[in-house]
Amino acid sequence: MPTRPWGEALAAAQRAFCLPLAGRVLAAAGTGNAAVSAPDVHVSLALAVGGARGATRRQVLQALGCGGGGRGAAADAANVASRVVKARPQGPPEDAPDQINSWVKDSTKGTVTTLLPAGTIDQNTGLVLGSALYFRGRWLDRDDLRMTTEQKFYCLDGTSVEVPFVEYDRTRLFAVHDNFKVIKLPYKQGKNERKFSMYIFLPDDHDGLFELTQKIFSEPMFLEQHLPTEKCHVGISVPNFKISFQIDVKDFLKDMGLELPFLREAEFSDMIKEDDSSGPLFLSDVLHKSVLEVDQKGIEETSVSMGLGKPLPAQHFKADHPFFFMIREEVSGTVIFMGHVLDPSSRT
Repeated sequence: MPTRPWGEALAAAQRAFCLPLAGRVLAAAGTGNAAVSAPDVHVSLALAVGGARGATRRQVLQALGCGGGGRGAAADAANVASRVVKARPQGPPEDAPDQINSWVKDSTKGTVTTLLPAGTIDQNTGLVLGSALYFRGRWLDRDDLRMTTEQKFYCLDGTSVEVPFVEYDRTRLFAVHDNFKVIKLPYKQGKNERKFSMYIFLPDDHDGLFELTQKIFSEPMFLEQHLPTEKCHVGISVPNFKISFQIDVKDFLKDMGLELPFLREAEFSDMIKEDDSSGPLFLSDVLHKSVLEVDQKGIEETSVSMGLGKPLPAQHFKADHPFFFMIREEVSGTVIFMGHVLDPSSRT
């Protein structure tokens, strides 16, 4: 599994690699909730560069936005990979999913229990890249929590579901655009310098999500140009939701021009020992799993402030119908997650 050097190099590659990949994944998600960490896939492929040679290496670097020179995050990860992936897994191929899933479960403290489904690997399988990323932050200013109540969320098909909503009011970065609103909800900073925020893009129309996301993914600067820049006292109502979403991004990568690594002519010989004569190594699958939670526990309800004596909010932001969201690391500007919520009552 890759380490995650969230930094300026990944942020620079975002529009070239991450935005098109996220757009393809979310468009293919159908009627379910979905989330993808395209930078996590970026780093997974960067690790593969460390074992690649010739045209295969050049094509992967090109896809990652590094050109042929091998600069940036992909080249850095490649140097790590060249030292640590010099052997194939031990034992029968059919045992590999259990071994890998056990490692994933231990590494995520039981949050992610499976990454490779049974039957993923057999004698004909080449190289399988896998990445999993879990996020559950704590909201900033958690003492502003007003209450959690059951409210209606209106789905795209016209039906509604009753789900818990977290309600509070606070001065936040907030923007009103033509046909949609955007709010920034910062998370409490951890022990390092990284700062995370969730941005929710809420269409005015209950069925306006896909029209909005079409603009987001067809105009590379759309997100950046529509982030809120002015603070406003806002009454906020956001549903609890949990998303656990897994997908094989192989076909999306092929659509983006990354084809050679998936052919038997691929050159990943630097990933195996020099005396290994078990045949060519090529990419069979690139699996990705994203898990994230948004609920009142993340706010850590303690002494609850009811807002007595406070002025009424100047604006209201009630996410009671399908919306797009992203989680952004503010120091580097890297968008870690993109996703959409179509039905918060669904726990997958």
